[in-house]
Amino acid sequence: MKLRFFPILALVALPQLALAADPPKTDPAAAQSLFYEARTLMQQNKFAEACPKLEESMRLDAGLGTQFNLADCNEHIGKITSAWAGFLEVAAGSKASNQAEREKLARKRAQALEPRLPKLVVEVASAPPGLEVKRDGVAVGAAAWGSPIPVDPGSHRISATAPGKGSWEATVAATEGKVAHVAVPRDLPPAAVAAGPAANGPQPDLAAPPATAFASDFPSPVIEQNGATQRTAGWIVAGVGVVGVGLGAGFGLSSIAKRNDSRSHCVADQCDADGVGLRDDAIRNGNIATIATIAGGAAIAGGLVLVLTAPKTTESRERVGKLRAIPNVGLNGGGFMLQGSFQ
Repeated sequence: MKLRFFPILALVALPQLALAADPPKTDPAAAQSLFYEARTLMQQNKFAEACPKLEESMRLDAGLGTQFNLADCNEHIGKITSAWAGFLEVAAGSKASNQAEREKLARKRAQALEPRLPKLVVEVASAPPGLEVKRDGVAVGAAAWGSPIPVDPGSHRISATAPGKGSWEATVAATEGKVAHVAVPRDLPPAAVAAGPAANGPQPDLAAPPATAFASDFPSPVIEQNGATQRTAGWIVAGVGVVGVGLGAGFGLSSIAKRNDSRSHCVADQCDADGVGLRDDAIRNGNIATIATIAGGAAIAGGLVLVLTAPKTTESRERVGKLRAIPNVGLNGGGFMLQGSFQ
């Protein structure tokens, strides 16, 4: 069973604050499940997987049993200072709840770790106003400067900042049973000032291409310039115009045939149903023939203009425009579309 303990003096001294604060969110069921999972992993010597589950269990529903197991898990993964602090907290909580055996065991485990504890001394010879020192992102108060503070083995990042000054940081390695020292410099580096371009100085050429890191062994491909593309487009347009004229001729012949067929169904302007349908078809085909012939003729003329006005020079280019012509014919008209781009 997990036992909770609370600082009674804090509750007595600050009753209004305690009542106003939101109660911590707990989930005993989830905490218990994580605790059992972690215990199973620890029995399988999978301590690296078990420790995060115990930490989450503590967050959801703190208890002395979970805290003791977390300290034991941290010891197995080399976080001996975290384990030492955890055992001491368990001892204090056990004493407050009159659990003498657990208190004794926790203190014994903590004492066994004390000779192995790495310690780190952050030395500050000169402190400018507002100096803030941090160890691994956590503030180190002025009272702790110059004191050997237990830390877990491994690398630790020390940083220092002050108003109007730049930041400073260093990395120090902590080793079991030894004391490491790191000194914050007396004068922090000046604050960085973003330097802009001089008002009357030379301005960078933004249009200049960046210098290449290496030269290619292959020459640039020589491809015809826009003149070839324009000529190709001209022939395509003229070809589409020929197709348009052909479509116009076809629909024109169909119109004449429909007109001739309608005569057997009509007397003067009076026609039966078949005659009316044939005459409508003749008119529709005649309209299409007219539009297709006009569009085709215009396309032929335009294509010839493109061919005759195309430049004849060539230059090295990597891309050439592409054009595609798509005929478009319907019952009420016809024509063509060009898709593509010129480079």
